[in-house]
Formats: sequence, C-alpha cells, structure tokens
Amino acid sequence: MNYKDFFKGKKVTQLGLGLLGRGLGDALFMLGSGVENLIVTDKKKEEELQTSVEKLTGFKNLSLHLGGHILSDFENRDFILKGAGIPLDSEFILHAREKGIPIEMDASLCVKLLPEGVIAIGVTGTRGKSTTTHLIAHILRQAGKTVFVGGNVRDMATLPILQEIKSGDILVLELDSWQLQGFGESKISLHIAVFTTFMLDHMNYYRGDAERYFEDKANIFRYQSQNDFLIVGEGVSQNTYFKTQNIKSKVKIV
Repeated sequence: MNYKDFFKGKKVTQLGLGLLGRGLGDALFMLGSGVENLIVTDKKKEEELQTSVEKLTGFKNLSLHLGGHILSDFENRDFILKGAGIPLDSEFILHAREKGIPIEMDASLCVKLLPEGVIAIGVTGTRGKSTTTHLIAHILRQAGKTVFVGGNVRDMATLPILQEIKSGDILVLELDSWQLQGFGESKISLHIAVFTTFMLDHMNYYRGDAERYFEDKANIFRYQSQNDFLIVGEGVSQNTYFKTQNIKSKVKIV
C-alpha cells in the first residue's frame, strides 16, 4: 500500500514527542501525509519540549496535549503510534486496546508500508548493533546499492524514509528491544535479520526478567518464513532462550 493512501483521513494519537528528533520527525511526516487529525501527547511539559513544539506550530490538524496523558486521547482513533521505551502495559496503551485500537511503532510501520521490491535488513543485539548496522550500509553502498538507514539512529525518525525509498533500494534498521515490540505487535519480521549479541541489560525496564527481554529481541526473526535469513552471533546461538525458539528461517551462525 502506498503510504499516503494509508495515512489519508486517519485520526492518530502519537504517544511520545521528546527532543531527540524521532518523535518530531514522525509527527511532521504524518501531518504532511494526509492524516485528518493528529494528537501528540507527552508527559513532559511544553517548556521542556520547546524545541520540538516550535517546529509544530501552524498545523490545523494537530493537537498538542503535553504535561501528561488523558484517556480520551486513546479513544476513537485509527491507531496509536507508540514511542520506544513506553511500556506495552501502560494504562493508556491498555485503554486503547480495550477500545480495539491498533498499536503501531515507527520502524515496524515503516517496514509494513515499504514499496514492493525493497530489501529490509534488521540488526539487533545488546552490543554491536550500531557498528554492524553502519558497516552493512557502508559495504552495500560501496557495492553501488542505494541504502537507507533507520531505526535506533539518534535524531532521525524512521517513517520519513518512506518519502524517498523505492523498489530496488535497501533499508537497514538498527533495532533495540523496545522498537522490536512493534514488530511483535504487527507479527512481522525482517527479510534479513542479524542478532549480534545477547547480554543482561535494561533489567529495570524488564523488572529483572531476562526471558522477557529476549522475547522482545526475538521478534526480529520470530515471524520469518523459509525464504528469509537469520544471522546470529555464536553467543546468541548458544543462549538458552534462543534454543527454545522455533526457528523456521535459514540460520547462519557467525
């Protein structure tokens, strides 16, 4: 589906604006892609988000609800765009689910809306994902390919890539465990998935549950088909959690 057809006439709530540029970039992209109404809500106050707020002035189809969230913003919407790091058990996400509203995240939504013929590569891992992502992109560019990089890249939103990418291009996404929640929500994985390392991290967010952390990471390959590819580091392949997964893709251990 063409991304403009997808966004046209939609009523969307974006949960999380922030100052890093990702939330702002996604909001500006949706506002320019035909959404009927966009609510952007963030627990931070307007003065704390002033840099982002200034760039969102003048849009008639935008409402900014800052300094906290209200449940009514999560009702009668076509979907919720959840920012990374916002837990899936947030009362506002749970309220939207109760109302039957889909939960989306930028990286997974971008992959769903890619033009036919784009190759999507995803890279995750507790360590090494940034280096691996940019190394893959560099090698492919040296080979003459048109490559876009997105996902967990500082100051860069992922959805705007849809404005430029075309059939035959390659998208390389650096994906942390939070962004991969969106792939679990949508039940999709990457055509080529790279899982570099797995170590205990983010245990405050996961409340000490290492298996839950791995489960989010595993979304990078969980919904692959026999025509997809999974490349894992040796430390991942020997991990107890990895061994319990039903691996259907072609696994390459490096």
